[in-house]
Amino acid sequence: MFIYKIFNRAYRDYVRSDELLNQLNLIVVAAAVGTFLFTATGGVAFTGYASTLGAGEFAFGVITALPVLAGLMQIYVSHLLVKHEKYKAFFMVGGIIQRVAWIIIAFIPYFIPTEQSRLFTLIVLVTLAAMAGSFLAISHTTLMGSVIPIEIRGRYVTTRQKVCTATSLMFGLCIAFFLDNVSGFLGYTIVFAVGGVAGLIDILMYGKISFTSIPSKPEGFSLVKGIKDCFTFPIMRNYLIFWTLWFFAIHISGPFFNKYAIDVLNLSYVSIIMFGQIAAQTMAFLVISRWGVFLDRYGSVPVMMISTVVSTVLALVWLFAVPGVIWPMFVFNFFGGMVWCANDACMVNMQLSHTPTKGRPAALAVYAVFTSLAAAAALILGGGLLEFFSPVMSRLEWTFAGTSFDHYKMVFCISIILRALVIIIFLPKVWNEKEISIRVAYGKALGDTMTRMKYEMSRFRIRKN
Repeated sequence: MFIYKIFNRAYRDYVRSDELLNQLNLIVVAAAVGTFLFTATGGVAFTGYASTLGAGEFAFGVITALPVLAGLMQIYVSHLLVKHEKYKAFFMVGGIIQRVAWIIIAFIPYFIPTEQSRLFTLIVLVTLAAMAGSFLAISHTTLMGSVIPIEIRGRYVTTRQKVCTATSLMFGLCIAFFLDNVSGFLGYTIVFAVGGVAGLIDILMYGKISFTSIPSKPEGFSLVKGIKDCFTFPIMRNYLIFWTLWFFAIHISGPFFNKYAIDVLNLSYVSIIMFGQIAAQTMAFLVISRWGVFLDRYGSVPVMMISTVVSTVLALVWLFAVPGVIWPMFVFNFFGGMVWCANDACMVNMQLSHTPTKGRPAALAVYAVFTSLAAAAALILGGGLLEFFSPVMSRLEWTFAGTSFDHYKMVFCISIILRALVIIIFLPKVWNEKEISIRVAYGKALGDTMTRMKYEMSRFRIRKN
């Protein structure tokens, strides 16, 4: 009964089945537990670990790119899913292998003697974890699409994100303090080992969930036809083109913000977590529920337009970053946290709304392949550009607004320009789930927000009196 009551108010009016409500809430709890692993592996902890193992800028780009390329496996995984219809089994096995791989990664310094061998082992194990993750991605999204009622999809996705954000705040702060006070490899070993165990608990909790409405293989359906349909239908094609190009634009610079903060700004882990991750996730926690309502009312495209434009403009603050100055990172993450969560929610929502139910495994595999290739190419290109521009910018000694314009800032500018082009050219072509223009959606959203603010103010005056 405890799990049944946790998020009862969030969507109880739309879910009359107690069994389904229990399933939805258990999924949220499992995701919250697994957040420790993704907080450790997807943030500054992994950046610091790779650097400690001897990874330079280009090597770091390669390390982060090769696992992304493992997403290419999803074409074959989708074939296996369509053929065998073992969605839950694939999800469980892939999840366990991925988590165990991260536990082994935690102990690399203790059984690999040389720096070069350590980096090679790290690449192999991270790639293995990503390959196992390919089995999770398609099966998890397919399972979620069959379980989440469409009337509350936006609110449910954002509710789950809100809970994961809250737990990630706590985990991130603990990890930062721990790494600042436990020097050497020991700190990283403990963080990644605990993260792997937490991830295993997350996966094992899914074993208690019975997905009774898993889609069966449609008669006459083939993987080849499913892939062909992705490029035949404009809804899927335009959605695929936008996300592929957007992933390319953001990954040229994305992973290098934390590396810039560590290597150039010389910030401590606590500072990066506090003014970076904590600031972003606090704002996400406060506003994400509202984004879920907007998604259900107005569709993904109006929300995407706001989130992508704001995140692109915010990247400009890194041009003012200099060693010892923390405010650019804080501004970037504080305001970015308000829109990045919307971006993530839209991505999950569109994976369900812009892909056909019968051919979803194939559609998700095509999406994963294209976005993986784009992200991997961008990561390698970003690392290569940093290596190329480093001596060039040192000789030029450019400045901007009184600060040094180094090779990192050059790459950041390239990413910003690419983001702007993708938003202007390709986002307007993406189909929106609701038959409403962006202008009308914004007008209604503003009106709803003002009405809610007036209501909250009136309640405050009543309580005060």
